[in-house]
Amino acid sequence: MVEHKSFVLSASFPGSRKGVDEFRRAVETLASRHISTLEYYNESLSPAKAASILNGKRSIFLAGARQKAENLNPCSSDRETRARAVERLTACFHFARQAGAAAVMLSSGPRPADEAQDPECLSWLADSLEKLHQAEPDLPILLEPGDRDVEYLHLLGPTALSADFAAARRRDGLPLELLFDISHTAQLGEDLVTAWERAKPFCRHVHLANCVLDKSSPLYGDKHPFFGVPLGVYSHQDARNFFTLLENERQKLTTGIEMICPAGEKEDDFFRRLEMDAFWFFEKPIPSAG
Repeated sequence: MVEHKSFVLSASFPGSRKGVDEFRRAVETLASRHISTLEYYNESLSPAKAASILNGKRSIFLAGARQKAENLNPCSSDRETRARAVERLTACFHFARQAGAAAVMLSSGPRPADEAQDPECLSWLADSLEKLHQAEPDLPILLEPGDRDVEYLHLLGPTALSADFAAARRRDGLPLELLFDISHTAQLGEDLVTAWERAKPFCRHVHLANCVLDKSSPLYGDKHPFFGVPLGVYSHQDARNFFTLLENERQKLTTGIEMICPAGEKEDDFFRRLEMDAFWFFEKPIPSAG
């Protein structure tokens, strides 16, 4: 069942990543919608200020945004590169706890140039995650697998590999969950339902998102356009069908929508278009709220 409906604030309101007023306006915009969880990253706020603006709203802190901006690689075979990533991400974990976040999201980091080094990098990723866990033992970790060969070239990666990695880390006592993004599943060339069945024992958080895999399109890659765009992988019906599948699952899930506001478009205009375009997501009340 969909226990929480989520919205990736930093994607649709990119200004909310840098400014206090922009963050507050974005949070207030979502306040009257049927959304119980906000996913965010901000470079300007103190944890106390973030908590004050969120005002009790459940949140996920997107450390992955800092990873991308600063090229942080927790799976690197280079010790200094890995140490720098752990140091910066540890600061994100401290921020998240102080701001009252329910979890921290991050990715594996990029794969090595030589695929033969994958096992070594997976072991370094496990080591980095353990260090982050030790920094904030009570904070769940959301690990988001990404594309392997399209744009960001993540180590994780294929769903089966990600599920096996999560299972091993759980056996080690790490509070690790996978974040299942349907756009990334398409970029991996995997069947959506088959991938979900493999991931769901280790997953309580899902992103509904689209992608374009035709290299002739300016939207090619991990740009998260609307559903139903020309050359896009998922139609509106595809997304609605999968959302319905999630609603009928027995496990409790947080299901979010992630659409990226294009450069040059006003955020409020983009959100109005998004809200109309994906009305089927926004119109339903949060089940737990009645």
